[in-house]
Amino acid sequence: MTIFTRHMLGRFLKPFLFGLGLFAVLIFLGDTFDKMNYLIKSPAPLGIVLECLALEVPYWTVRVVPMATLLATLVAMSGFVQSGEWLATQACGLETRRFWLPLLWASLGVSLVAFAAQETVMPAAWARSRALWHQRVHPEPEWAMYSNVVFAYDGMFVQTSLYKPRAGTMARPVLETMGPDGVVSQLDAKRAVWNASAGNWRFEDGVERTFGPRGVVATAFRSRPSPLDAPPSRLIARPLNPDEMTWREVRAYAKRVGRFGGSPREYEVAAQSKLAYPFANIVICALGIPIALRLRRSSRVVSFCVALVLSFAYLWFIEIARALGVGGTLPPWAAGWAADALFGTTAALLIRRWDL
Repeated sequence: MTIFTRHMLGRFLKPFLFGLGLFAVLIFLGDTFDKMNYLIKSPAPLGIVLECLALEVPYWTVRVVPMATLLATLVAMSGFVQSGEWLATQACGLETRRFWLPLLWASLGVSLVAFAAQETVMPAAWARSRALWHQRVHPEPEWAMYSNVVFAYDGMFVQTSLYKPRAGTMARPVLETMGPDGVVSQLDAKRAVWNASAGNWRFEDGVERTFGPRGVVATAFRSRPSPLDAPPSRLIARPLNPDEMTWREVRAYAKRVGRFGGSPREYEVAAQSKLAYPFANIVICALGIPIALRLRRSSRVVSFCVALVLSFAYLWFIEIARALGVGGTLPPWAAGWAADALFGTTAALLIRRWDL
């Protein structure tokens, strides 16, 4: 690593860490203020409330990484120009691309770290936070009737034509137990009833199918306890949130939703977005370089405002593409990568002008 590269990385990392903390705190506080009415009235202890809020921090931090990357790029490049180093390095015969290549390498490193966080810390923390919110901080009893629903629990998937949580019954339930290679067994019955004394669901008038190397073995039954031990209050028919899953889990869940007859488009788009979003840092950094050179004499306040405007424009375009993908107008891969493609092409054209 050359001295110049280390120098440019230092110019990038300081405003990046500052922007990451600032943007994450601002959005976190805004979200917390929106929930303040529920937090004040919450029956949960203060420790549970604080844990719920603290577990949201990884989610918001990953979400604002592109904003922090853009701010760091603008500050690093504008400071490089304003200090006179731009002219000094040009006088020494340094190629133009040598000015911004270290920033792109830094943004690539940030992308890899963001992707690792998105696949490890963020899903677990967000899922735990949502569970605490719905169960302890802001309990939402959903005792209603649900038609044609699918939900997952502890490696099992259940499809039912009519689910009544209050009565503890399911009509036409199909319970599939999953293994490493797919479905291991299946309970297909006319009805299922929650057995509170035994702590499991009892399936009635159905067929049990076991899938093995020799094929399918089917056995009829009148009444049989199932491995599903979740009480009705925990089996609320709410679709899983892609933010609570890793990329692999979202892809697997999309396939299972499609196999149960549902539309997997939302999860297929989410899987593509999970790949595209972390690497938006490289695109945003590349876009910020020519903009910083154009705003070379501007203050840091201007850089901050430009970072906000461009970041929100990028996020807005992501949401538009996602909606088009879920609605079927765009294929999932196009919906997930549309923002990167558009802003990346724009960045490449602008950089080419400065590099010629």
